[in-house]
Amino acid sequence: MKKSTIALGILTAVAATGYIVYQTAFSTQAVVVDAQAQQTKFSQYANAERFINAQELKAMMDSKADVVVIGALNPMKPDSPISGSHTLWRNDYSASEGAYPFGGMRNSTAEMEKILSDFGATPESTIVVYAAGAHHDASRLFWQIQNLGHQDVRYLDGGLNAWIGANLPTGDANQSVTATSYKAPAAQNETNTLATLQMVLAAQNNNDWVIIDTRSTDEFTGATAVSGAFGPGTIPGSVHIEWTKALNADTTLKSAAELQALYGDTIKGKKVIAYCQSGVRSAHTYMVLTDVLGAKDVYNYDGSWIEYSYAHYEKKDPAVNVVNGK
Repeated sequence: MKKSTIALGILTAVAATGYIVYQTAFSTQAVVVDAQAQQTKFSQYANAERFINAQELKAMMDSKADVVVIGALNPMKPDSPISGSHTLWRNDYSASEGAYPFGGMRNSTAEMEKILSDFGATPESTIVVYAAGAHHDASRLFWQIQNLGHQDVRYLDGGLNAWIGANLPTGDANQSVTATSYKAPAAQNETNTLATLQMVLAAQNNNDWVIIDTRSTDEFTGATAVSGAFGPGTIPGSVHIEWTKALNADTTLKSAAELQALYGDTIKGKKVIAYCQSGVRSAHTYMVLTDVLGAKDVYNYDGSWIEYSYAHYEKKDPAVNVVNGK
């Protein structure tokens, strides 16, 4: 056998092995979830109508109901989307370059209206969001659509993982649809859920408020700073509850009782600001506190650590102090 043939065979084998490793490491892992148990769990949530499982979503789609399904899926990962859904990624629903001197911020109402119009949504549509793996990206999209004043937006518990685990169809996504002219029913709703830097500064020395850092332990302690931040650290007075603690091992949400035990003492009698790196993980905590536990006066800090660290390290704002920083 020629050496070139042997070499080609080795390269092919290495490439195939590499692809298997890549798929194993980065593709969505199927999980089998008891649909009835999920429904029972939802019934204990403050806003049960905000949550849906894979089987219920499939039945809704099959019934030809006015449902628009949107997956927040990383295009760098080999995830096969839910059949009949539309997909986008963070850059699609983040602010345009140059809109802020730092990244990670939400996009404008007009840009969200354009996205939903392209997906054929109307204010009367049921919009279901999903993600793969950890699902915090779905909750960020969930928060932004809620901020438009859209009434019927739902979070797919277990996301793509549970959909695949139920042996439901994937792959036939991003089909052409007739565009609509979606207009936000109540765009001013955003002011009811959005924390600003000034709110965060005021909350630091006010016993009526609690600030929850939803990031990893290493980010909270300042051991690491995620790309995009301007330095390490945490906001003074923050309580650290990593967002993943709200999840079961299969990535579905925990029960209301478990979540009450996790957050109840921290938020009791308090107004709450949740933050992370760029308002994505904290959007998940926001959803849990408001739609699972029914907490009031909860805000997601959109700028989160990126904006806060920018104000401290770059702008050197004397009012913006950091704990565990440089």
